[in-house]
Amino acid sequence: MRRWLMMAAAMLATGAPADAQWRELTVGSEAERYVRAMQTRGEWGGEPASIRGYGPKVLDRWIADSLPRHPWAPRFVDDSLWIWPLRPSMSMSVNSAYPWGYNDGAVWQGKGATFVATAGFGMQWRWFSLRVEPVAFRAENGDFAMLGDTTRGINPFVDQQRPGSIDLPQRFERASYQRVDPGESELRIDAGPVAVGFSTMNRFWGPGIRHSLLMTGNAGGFPHLFLGTSRALRTRAGRIAGQLVYGKLSPSGYHPDASTPDRFGSGLAFSWQPPKGTGFEFGVARFYHREWPAGGLKVGDLTVPFGSLFEDFQTFKGGPADNQLITFFARWRAEDDGFEFFGEFGRNDRSGSARDLALEPEHNSAWLLGFAKTLKPRDAALWMVRGEYANARITALQQLGRGQATFYEHSPITQGHTSRGQLLGSMLAERSGGFEFGVDRWTSRSRLGLTIVQRTMPDNLAEGAELTTARSQWYTAVSAVRLFGRHELFGTVGVVFDINRRPGRDEADAHTQLGVRLALPR
Repeated sequence: MRRWLMMAAAMLATGAPADAQWRELTVGSEAERYVRAMQTRGEWGGEPASIRGYGPKVLDRWIADSLPRHPWAPRFVDDSLWIWPLRPSMSMSVNSAYPWGYNDGAVWQGKGATFVATAGFGMQWRWFSLRVEPVAFRAENGDFAMLGDTTRGINPFVDQQRPGSIDLPQRFERASYQRVDPGESELRIDAGPVAVGFSTMNRFWGPGIRHSLLMTGNAGGFPHLFLGTSRALRTRAGRIAGQLVYGKLSPSGYHPDASTPDRFGSGLAFSWQPPKGTGFEFGVARFYHREWPAGGLKVGDLTVPFGSLFEDFQTFKGGPADNQLITFFARWRAEDDGFEFFGEFGRNDRSGSARDLALEPEHNSAWLLGFAKTLKPRDAALWMVRGEYANARITALQQLGRGQATFYEHSPITQGHTSRGQLLGSMLAERSGGFEFGVDRWTSRSRLGLTIVQRTMPDNLAEGAELTTARSQWYTAVSAVRLFGRHELFGTVGVVFDINRRPGRDEADAHTQLGVRLALPR
């Protein structure tokens, strides 16, 4: 045992060249956060920020274009390998009072300790690439006082305020909860401008940095087939990119209707960047939920993402029940100033007609605005200041007799916009609205960040909320990454203040995390 500890200490102390972090550029990763800061500065551009993660063709071009002078330059290099191990990671997080966690993929963090481990490998040969990186986690999942009346004869784990329209359990099981997930794994072919494959990786659709109305890293990636562009196509009219997905979404198993079947999830995203020099990006994304067909998928199911923009298929045409979400987005980057501004507007379900849409565009709607500013001071550190605000509040239409639901709810597709009991979209828009503000600083051997998050969670569907019952969560955290040669330590220390978690009663939760990524000996 002593020998192994001495070897681990020697590994951490080594000054050996860093493993290429291009290999770890997945949705929500440290590498992605750094790349976005560099993109805001005007480096590693040309690709849409609104359709992520990025494929091998994109990374190959960015490797060729990578500048030798930036804080993490040694970590973004070409290691000239056709097969490589991915650095395994191990981490432990602790919640002192109740569950808390977001943008952590398949992992669910309950009360108490949660242990997470990843490992895998990647390979690339000509047009073929493979990535295998499963994740295993075990949540201690301690008991806590759940919200609402849990004695009404329905599953006590569910969100009591919305027991039959969204699959977001307050707790998974009554004891420890563990699972092995395929994680960031993918088999793909990049043939010229076209990419096709099978994946369980997270997708991010939208211009945001850590939040989007439609697809984020908040839930784990679901198994899906995809077809799209391998890189942004350069045309006379500008750069265009797109992605089409067909997959299976699973329930948590702790929904009131435990027999609710798997769902067929399908969607498409499209991005257009005007000719070079404008700094603009525009796009649209659309996603459908349907119950998984009893007889299996048919060829006609491939047309689902291209369905009508108006008239619910079930109500107006006697077809199967479905749930459609659609978003329109834009991003502008001041190429010489290291500044970007972006926005997104979304709708849940469809209007009855174009006239209905024109008269009441705010029905079941949500929007998101954000910005980022990067600074490079004289000490060669890289700074980024960022902010994102989402608003999915129930609008005044509720007072006029036209009922609305929160943005991610749905009936009769009672699981809502979720996968395995976690939101596919942003937790800021889960019930009402909120913001995330952050400051990050990178040096050659570290990253240090401050994050402040707030979200409002009313207990009803009214336009506003009574002061005595209005609920608001505030989260403040400091996160850090320290590089030791090819290895890194990472951690977070934060606290959640849940105001009016129960009417008239506030509760705090201390949230901490500590983890390590260890490169394997070469």
